[in-house]
Order: sequence, then C-alpha cells, then structure tokens
Amino acid sequence: MAFTEPEAKVLGALSNLDPPHTLTVRQLCRATLLPETSVHRALLRLARTGLAMSTLQGPAQWRCTDRGRLAITRPVYRDYAGIRP
Repeated sequence: MAFTEPEAKVLGALSNLDPPHTLTVRQLCRATLLPETSVHRALLRLARTGLAMSTLQGPAQWRCTDRGRLAITRPVYRDYAGIRP
C-alpha cells in the first residue's frame, strides 16, 4: 500500500512512540504540521488498513500497530519515520 504524504507523516509520528504511549489528533497536528482534517483522514485510512488504532479513552488517542511500524520502515518512507511528536 502506498501512503499519501499526510499518512506517512502521521504514521511516522506514531511509530516513534513506545508501545504504551499514544497521541491525540491535536498532538499529531503539532508533530506533523498538518491541518486537523488531513490528520483525521490519514488516521481513518490507517485504522481501516490496520496500521494505526484508536484507544477507547476520551479524547481519542492513537497508536501505531506492529504492522504500521513495519510498513513505515520501507526505504521510500525513511524521511517520515524520523518525525518526532
């Protein structure tokens, strides 16, 4: 699956977290410098494909799945894997 730039940025930011840590949409917006709508769209597509998942806490918090961590390590996405939250 090829990622759009927002998807790669969001997944890159999430993949840098230790597994128990999560980020809100607002935190992802700050980390990726993307507007909220782009982050929401990216998260929905990543969640549908099993690369990111939401926690059941409110406000919604997101984390990267093991599949997502593996996907973002592909050479074509190397620049996005270094995005720090």
